[in-house]
Amino acid sequence: MKLDAAALKRLAPAAVMVLLAGPIFLFMAADLIIFMVITRGRPAASAEVVNLSMEIVVCIFTGLVASYGIRSIMRTLKE
Repeated sequence: MKLDAAALKRLAPAAVMVLLAGPIFLFMAADLIIFMVITRGRPAASAEVVNLSMEIVVCIFTGLVASYGIRSIMRTLKE
């Protein structure tokens, strides 16, 4: 496959999405898993619930952004 200037212009934003959102998603997912392991079903304080809900939202959003970037890269490379 030949990567010309037009293909690289389409790949650049998708690569930035993956490189920025991917590690954030992995960090948030690991943080959520660690939180669940540490708490082991005990009741959480209200501050923990607020932080947990924010982390879930950020994790979902960054996962969607990273997966869209990967999908865009795959689509561009397929052409």
